[in-house]
Amino acid sequence: MLAVGAGAVLLTGALSRLTGRLLVGRTGSPTVLIAAERLRDDPWAAARTHAAVLVVTVVGTGFVGVRQAVLAELEEMRREHTLGTGMSFYTTGLNLTGAAVVLALAIVLTALAVGTAESVATRRRGLTAQVAAGVPQRVLARALLLETALPLAPAVLAAGVGGLAIGIGYGHLVDGGGRPMPYTALLVPAGVYAGCLLAAAASLPLLRRSVRPAELRYA
Repeated sequence: MLAVGAGAVLLTGALSRLTGRLLVGRTGSPTVLIAAERLRDDPWAAARTHAAVLVVTVVGTGFVGVRQAVLAELEEMRREHTLGTGMSFYTTGLNLTGAAVVLALAIVLTALAVGTAESVATRRRGLTAQVAAGVPQRVLARALLLETALPLAPAVLAAGVGGLAIGIGYGHLVDGGGRPMPYTALLVPAGVYAGCLLAAAASLPLLRRSVRPAELRYA
């Protein structure tokens, strides 16, 4: 899991730089251009911000696959009357582990929202200057979301595929691969990605308050 998470983080930085370079020379959209310039100038900012998100994505996706394999095995043992005790003895531990993963996800999404807000506060002077020069606030808002969405999409996909591979591998260890593929685990990266976009959107009210031209007196 750590290896897959580290690979996803490295992928985020590399793709941020590549995406920024490709889009800067090929886009005519102000929104995409602003986001691409940011990704090109500091490609590892996204990797630093998203590192914990990607690790939790790997863990969560892998856990769903492992949980499916364990529950299937327990159900088979219950039918064969070889289960040592009641199902709740085993499922309680699985449910507590799942709750811990959900709690970890909530924490990292909160950290992502705080990190995005901190980025807005740090760049307040430049953003305010852009608004004073005539850039609409809605363009900056969309660019801020793109800075999260563009590098995060392939990284979350890679983390999800890696976590799925972990779940499939565990299923093979349990019974030689006779269990169905845990494709439902891919809902985890999709949910994480949507949560990250919502967390980034939480900083938009701060952006609106920070980019008033009058703020240049204090920036």
